[in-house]
Amino acid sequence: MRFPLSALTLGVSLLLAQAAQAVSLTEPVSPANFADTDLNGTTAAARPELAGTVLEDVVTPFSFSGVTGTVQNRVVRETGTGTLDFYWKVDVDASTTGLGVSAFRLADFGYANLKDADWRIDGLGNRAPDAARLFNPAPYPTGAVNFLFFNGIAPGSQSNFFFLRTDATAYDSTAKFDLLTTGPQNLSGSFSTFAPSAVPEPSTYGLLGGGLLVMGGVLRRRRSA
Repeated sequence: MRFPLSALTLGVSLLLAQAAQAVSLTEPVSPANFADTDLNGTTAAARPELAGTVLEDVVTPFSFSGVTGTVQNRVVRETGTGTLDFYWKVDVDASTTGLGVSAFRLADFGYANLKDADWRIDGLGNRAPDAARLFNPAPYPTGAVNFLFFNGIAPGSQSNFFFLRTDATAYDSTAKFDLLTTGPQNLSGSFSTFAPSAVPEPSTYGLLGGGLLVMGGVLRRRRSA
């Protein structure tokens, strides 16, 4: 079947426009404990604002219920805005037999700085997350987000980099993640990961500076005595 050139051009344009859009996380409405958002994937070409400098790149090994592998965690500062994006990638060892990983579960990340979520088509990996699950702040006040792999990350496979985009400018290793297997849904232990952190108010710096001046004065008086 042949399509007019204009129709093909329009179709490509629509696909590019869809990929370029930020995927805002659907907020759960009580009494629901969570809401899922489908993730279609994106690229730096479609979303140039994602370009930036890698500040942290940490690989954490895991082993539970016969499943072994690593989680790679990156913190990227966007060139244009100076804000931070948080990336993860799950690799399951080929030596794992039977089970895979069906969910990456993030806790203590906070909600205040979240802007959107997605995964990177233009990078390593062969298994993309199907959805991001945002939890209701009422029963989960510290900030919980899951990335779901409906068919699992099978042994010998690795996920694409998936990310949370934020408006934060500072970070610390204050969040935690765990993993869920396919099949019996066995849960791993928890591991540390990066999350947005509060930036001290200017008054805090002023108090700190004042405290240092006082300490300096005390030391000078002691030397004089």
